[in-house]
Amino acid sequence: MPVHLLYEDFFRFLEALAVGPADPWEVYQRCYLEPHRAALEAWWEQCIGRPRVVWQDRVRSLRPQDYGLLYDVVREGDLREIARQVTARCQEIIPLCPEPDIYCLVGFFSPEGFAFEVEGQWAIGIGMERLGNLRLVPVLLAHEYGHCYRRSLGKSRTLGERLVDEGFAVELSARVLPERPTHDHLLMRPGQLAALRQYQAQLWQAVEPLLGSQDEALAGRIIYGRGERQRWPSRAGVYLGWRLVQEFLQARPGGFAAPAALVLAAAAMRARSRCAAELTSETDPGAPPCS
Repeated sequence: MPVHLLYEDFFRFLEALAVGPADPWEVYQRCYLEPHRAALEAWWEQCIGRPRVVWQDRVRSLRPQDYGLLYDVVREGDLREIARQVTARCQEIIPLCPEPDIYCLVGFFSPEGFAFEVEGQWAIGIGMERLGNLRLVPVLLAHEYGHCYRRSLGKSRTLGERLVDEGFAVELSARVLPERPTHDHLLMRPGQLAALRQYQAQLWQAVEPLLGSQDEALAGRIIYGRGERQRWPSRAGVYLGWRLVQEFLQARPGGFAAPAALVLAAAAMRARSRCAAELTSETDPGAPPCS
C-alpha cells in the first residue's frame, strides 16, 4: 500500500520559486509536475476537469506565503503511519486487492478526499491545500477506501446508485473508526446532522422520484448541496445514502458488495411495510413516508 507524499515536492517547488525570478509554471513542472505526472494529471482531469490554461494561470498567481499553515499541518503526525493503520482496518472489513495507492497532494480547488484512477488502478487522494489539521484525515482515508472498493465493482450512474455508494463509504468509516462521532463520518457539523435527522422523511419524499436520474448537476445538488442550497441542504444525499445502507446492513451483515439495486429495492420494501403499518399504528417519524 504505497503512500506518496507529493506535498514534499510541492514544498521544493515553493523553495525553488523563492530563490529568484523564474516562470512559476516552468519551476512547477520541473519540481512537482514531472516527478508525479501520472497522479497529478489524473487528479486534474478527473477532479477538476478544467482547461489546462486554468492550471497554468493558477500556478503563476499563487503566493508562497499562503502555504505557511501547511508546513505546520504535515508536522502534526506521520501520514504514512496513519494511512497504514486505517488501511489495515479497512482491509479487515472489506479486503481490496490490490490495495489502493494513497496520494497526499497539494492541488487547487480539489476536495479534501477523493477516489481517482491512476494508470488504470483506483487510488485515494488527499487534497492538502485546505486542511487546517490532520484530525479528519483517517476519516477521509476510510471513506475513500470505501469508494475504491465500490468502484472496483462497477461505475455508479444513477442518483440512487451514487447515494448508495456514498452510504457504503460513510458506513465503512464508521466501522473502521467507531470512536469518532457520527457527524465526523458524514463530514458535517453536529447541527447539520441534527437537522437532517429531523427532516429525513421530507428529504426522502423529495429524492425518491429522482433515484433513476443520471443528471450530474442534479446529483451534485442532492448529494453535496451544490447550487440550490435553500432546497437541498449540504450533504443531504450523503446522509440519506448512509441511512439506506445502514438499514440494509442490519439485515445483511457484511453486504458491502451488494448491488445498489438490491439496497434500493430493500428500502422500497421497507417503505411499503411502514406505510402498511400506518393503517393501524403510528409510524416512526424518521422513516420514509408513504408515496
